[in-house]
Amino acid sequence: MSFERTIKYAFNKETGEIIDADEVFNNRDIGFNYRTEYNREEFVPYCLECDKELTVSSSKYDRVYFKHFPNSEYCLLKDGKFTPKEKEFFLNTLKSKESERHILLKNRIGKLLNETSDVKEIHIDDKFIFSNKGEKRKPDVYCKYEDKELVFEIQLSDLSQRYLLSRYDFYKSQGIYLIWILDNFDILGNSQMEKDIKYLSQHQNYFRFDDSIKEFKLNCRFKQTKLSPSTNEFYDEWNEVDVTLNKLSFDEEHCEVYFHNFLKEKTEILAIQKKHELIIEKKRQERETKKEQERITDKIHNFLEKIAEEKNGIISNFTSLQSDLRYFEENEIIVLNNRLDLNNNQRVFRWFQDSKNFDFDFLAFILTSHQIEIDINRKDKKGNNLLYYIFKNEDIYEKNEFIKLLFECGFEFSKNDEPIIEQHYGVDEYHTTQRVVNICYLANRIKQKRLYYPLFDFRNQMGLCIIESCIQNKIIGYKYQQGSWIMFANNAVEHYSDYWEYIEIIFKEYGLFDKLIQLDKKDTFQKKLQQHYLKEIETNYLFEELFKELYPELCQ
Repeated sequence: MSFERTIKYAFNKETGEIIDADEVFNNRDIGFNYRTEYNREEFVPYCLECDKELTVSSSKYDRVYFKHFPNSEYCLLKDGKFTPKEKEFFLNTLKSKESERHILLKNRIGKLLNETSDVKEIHIDDKFIFSNKGEKRKPDVYCKYEDKELVFEIQLSDLSQRYLLSRYDFYKSQGIYLIWILDNFDILGNSQMEKDIKYLSQHQNYFRFDDSIKEFKLNCRFKQTKLSPSTNEFYDEWNEVDVTLNKLSFDEEHCEVYFHNFLKEKTEILAIQKKHELIIEKKRQERETKKEQERITDKIHNFLEKIAEEKNGIISNFTSLQSDLRYFEENEIIVLNNRLDLNNNQRVFRWFQDSKNFDFDFLAFILTSHQIEIDINRKDKKGNNLLYYIFKNEDIYEKNEFIKLLFECGFEFSKNDEPIIEQHYGVDEYHTTQRVVNICYLANRIKQKRLYYPLFDFRNQMGLCIIESCIQNKIIGYKYQQGSWIMFANNAVEHYSDYWEYIEIIFKEYGLFDKLIQLDKKDTFQKKLQQHYLKEIETNYLFEELFKELYPELCQ
């Protein structure tokens, strides 16, 4: 393994010579001659970093090298954490500090600063700055500008990140503004040093110095962030300007000097970009909303066209339309109901007014499709409801089916509806009026929709009229004169024997059965009853569930 010297270069102040330890000490004879001259005090080597005297020492293997005195002050070259590559960068940097170009630049900067207003206490490579940790740095140029301390460090060769950080962190900790004079810096370069410098700079301002100018100016190359109006995306643009000290700004937080405030500009452009994004997103959403609205509008238009085709067809079948409607999305249903607007216009009343008996399927589709909003109990401007239009429309001859449809959809029969039925059937059909009115009131009590079917069966209706006649103590739905209970009961036993099990329960519960026995002077009722019990008559169990729904108190 080759021998690595920590201090590769030393400076002879008397001659101005930079001594390369590897060149002079690798030759043992020359190396020991230097050591002899040193011990005779014929020359004194100095450290290029800390400017302190060095000693010329030798190892047990007779290797000659430069060394700090044991009790000397802190120096970076005494730090054993340098990698070989970092050490090489660092030593080359120190060596470059004594190059003609480096000396020219720092002297020229110092001279022009001395001629600049508000600049004082200028030091060219002769001022050490100390920290409270015992560290020290000697900048190429130091000065005070107004109330701020500035240091200038000249970069002529590649600098390691350790070297950059050592300067940056040190001066920042002391509240001193560091300005790198980047003599051969490529802002678009991709070398490690160029990346490291860019990383350190918050404002993306980089400075060069033109030694030919007559007053102190820095050539500032700075990055500006622009926003493309067409794409709303960032792009960077580099600009260049010569600036005097009074044109520079000072970032106290980062202890950084800048001409163009890249951080502020980027923050402002980010806000603009965000605003543009919101506008762009809003317009995109508006386009999507409009597109979606057009799609829904077309869909609803086509759906209503299909309804019209089915309604006007010779044979209608709304099954497929009901199937399609089940797959409508919520927003589509909203548009459909807004288009129909059945709760705010007179359309449903006109449909019932103008319908034929064969329009039942269309009206059933409209009323029973739960996606279609309609208030079945709503009245028109004249105070008429849908029941009114069913009885007024002579072309609806199967009124029973239409009435059942209303109740299936939640219709509530009331006292005000009775005259509608009375006017339709007239005085001669009063018993029919009673039956229909009775069934409508019973329909109000139905909770299970499937029971509307047996309720509106004519034979069931007549059976229920027998039961309600007993409950209300008056004959309902039959042409018998009031008080003709024996004839009424005989008819029930003879013609509604399959209902008798339920009728008998009511007769006995409401005392009519005992009354019939008393009134049956000719035993006609009792004989019919005996004949009934002798027959094998199958009870109408289809009527049973309806009976339980209407008279739960009698089924305990």
